[in-house]
Amino acid sequence: MTTRTTTESPACTAKPSPLACTECRSKHLKCDGKQPVCSRCVASDIPCTWTTSRRGCKGIPKKRRKLNADHQTQPTPDTSTQPPLSATAFARTTPDPVVWQSHAVIATADDHPVTSDSIGVEFSVPLVNTCPTILSSNQTSTSASTSHGQTRQGSSPSMAHVVNLYYSYFHSGHPILLPRHMYEQQYPSYLQSVVHFIGSHYSASHSGDSLREQTAATLRDNSEKSAYMVQARLLFAIAIHARGEPSEGQEMLQNAIDMAISLGMNTKDYATLNGNSSPCLEESFRRTWYELFVVEGIMSAIHRKPTMKTRSVVYGVLLPCEESTYTDGACYSARSTLAQFTDRHFAEEEVSFSSFCYRIEAVQILSRVLSIANTEAHPDEVQAIDNSLAAWSHYIPPEKRDIISNSGEVDELLFQAHMLIHWATILLHMPRSELLSIHPATADIFCAKGDKQMPSTDTKHAHASKATDASKELSNLAALRCPVQKHTPFFICTLVIASVVQLAACTLHNCRCMYQHRDRITLVVGLLKSLGSNWACAGSVLVKIKRIAAKVLKSEHCTMTVASTQCDSCTDSGVGTSIGTEDVPWMEFFDDPTVMSFEQFASGTLFFGEGT
Repeated sequence: MTTRTTTESPACTAKPSPLACTECRSKHLKCDGKQPVCSRCVASDIPCTWTTSRRGCKGIPKKRRKLNADHQTQPTPDTSTQPPLSATAFARTTPDPVVWQSHAVIATADDHPVTSDSIGVEFSVPLVNTCPTILSSNQTSTSASTSHGQTRQGSSPSMAHVVNLYYSYFHSGHPILLPRHMYEQQYPSYLQSVVHFIGSHYSASHSGDSLREQTAATLRDNSEKSAYMVQARLLFAIAIHARGEPSEGQEMLQNAIDMAISLGMNTKDYATLNGNSSPCLEESFRRTWYELFVVEGIMSAIHRKPTMKTRSVVYGVLLPCEESTYTDGACYSARSTLAQFTDRHFAEEEVSFSSFCYRIEAVQILSRVLSIANTEAHPDEVQAIDNSLAAWSHYIPPEKRDIISNSGEVDELLFQAHMLIHWATILLHMPRSELLSIHPATADIFCAKGDKQMPSTDTKHAHASKATDASKELSNLAALRCPVQKHTPFFICTLVIASVVQLAACTLHNCRCMYQHRDRITLVVGLLKSLGSNWACAGSVLVKIKRIAAKVLKSEHCTMTVASTQCDSCTDSGVGTSIGTEDVPWMEFFDDPTVMSFEQFASGTLFFGEGT
């Protein structure tokens, strides 16, 4: 046998080193462990690098090491001769994602903040091409300069959460601010405070009470006159009205309207001249003017005011676009005028307009009703307005006949348009029917105050039938399977007026129709109960509606059985066999000191009793 003898170098006979340089490790070669340069790297004439041992400690996570390495390889600009970039300029001059590894805070759904130090989050700043002056909501910055010369701090996690709640529940009913992905870093601090205040009403971990005075003081102490201030005051007016402060809400709304008119927001060119060449911002300003018109119409109906200031001025503002177009930020299509919308009834071809437009028209008809609400109008004038109310639905285009989309989403603006038409119908016909004379509750309940008996222009039964049918349609809207919190807070007022009509109709119908009214009132009470957790005025009116309904629907004159659900000899139209007004002692409820009067409600004295 031949024995093969091999000759090994000292490096090979030595015990392998527990350490290895980066180059040897990557090539899976043995390393002698000599530092700073091992023998193999010397022989190969290549750089020798070493990684610090992490044995005995967790060290920096792999993802964080990679981020640090990438961050270190970026060239450091020479800032000695350049001023610091603003957040807007920084976003536009940085094509690549920017990483923040400081204590940036992330808002979570359950309001528990998580810092980026604990999870290693990478924040990116995408560019928004549709609106050059607006940053995306994904941007994060510790401070940013606004166009108003103000500096504000980045949103805290809790505030980011209430902003999301604002857009989830409130924005769809009053969509005047920019879409959610364009909200961040655009608005001044006082407008953001209003958004936080409104969003807090939908949060389980925040209280609107704590932000109410702070927000009011912010608006009161700021003398700025701008479209942003108009938006802030308008939104704040809606919120404090829904909180049960109608007088303050009306005052704030009038302030917003006066400011808008002084700025010229009612003119056609205002949005173009002040929108910073941003189609989305221009659209936001146009929507603001029409939202002022809509909200003033609603508040005028609540307070029974016959005139509207927004109707007393000439305005040529182009009509708002469709909601999906606005949400996507694609606000580039040609605009329609109000005259074109009005003349569509006689156009050769049917043209579809945005849902916002049909809502505007509903308020126009509502304002006509208010102009004769407490006056002895000529029968022809009453009939003309009634014709407009009846014709309105016939001019809704086929694609908008159903206010619920295939995906189950409710068109909130079209929802409001139908709501306002039915409300206007009740305001026109109920004072001219026998419903009002037997229902003294309408003189005291919030949203049903101020009506008085008017001469009938038709039979009282005809007026009662139209008012009752309108209240049925309002209850049908309430029966839609969608979160009631997504509806405008003004829906509370229409629920109240619907229940008032149904309660009045109960005194005219015989027992076999009572279940129909009972089910509708039960639905309304349930919705008011749910809304009471968000808006105080819902809880306040709920107390009075429940007490009256309990007496009427549990009347000893009517024992309801299963057979009572069949209405063979009466129609649910306000016409039937009266059970006698003397059998329903309404006024005893209003003499009850535990039940808040409207004057107490209007002065801000809220009563929270059963069902709130």
